Amino acid sequence: KNIIPITSPDWTTKGKFERTYRWDVILDEREEKHGIEKGLLKALAMREGNGDPLRLNSSGDGGAGMYQFQPGTAKYCGLNIYGNSNRMGIARSHGRELKKLTHEHKNNYEQLAKIDERFDVYKSSDAAGKFLKQLYNKNDYSWDKALSAYNRGTPAKNPGSTAHVKFIREYQTYYNKRDKN
Repeated sequence: KNIIPITSPDWTTKGKFERTYRWDVILDEREEKHGIEKGLLKALAMREGNGDPLRLNSSGDGGAGMYQFQPGTAKYCGLNIYGNSNRMGIARSHGRELKKLTHEHKNNYEQLAKIDERFDVYKSSDAAGKFLKQLYNKNDYSWDKALSAYNRGTPAKNPGSTAHVKFIREYQTYYNKRDKN
């Protein structure tokens, strides 16, 4: 595969793609391993964490990594995390702890991925893939319902019409058109 340089801001679709594409081989493996639609896990990474494995939720709610796992959800999915929070929802004190942690380690990927597996691309992508497939199986074998449940806990009444699912589907199309595979 060709390396795509990161030239665009992380808030643009192109920037999210560039950041996510760095991990394309790993994400391909996870999609295949868990039987996930091509490009869907990649699009989820674009939507949740802008393709940045060290991303902290901008609201400081405790979400971290490419998939913005909350501490309790990360633990449920088998990831080891920093701190002792078990919250599956908003965890602002945990968010403050993570901000301090990433600052202390100067956003060093290797160090942070050992301390909190939400920052580890291999482990967090595997956990996200497994979790998304569980949600798919639990919600009528519908990817849109699974994506909605990933975001809200339970799927929206019309998941395909939610902004979250629409963005992911747009990112999936964008990613798959540009994937060099």
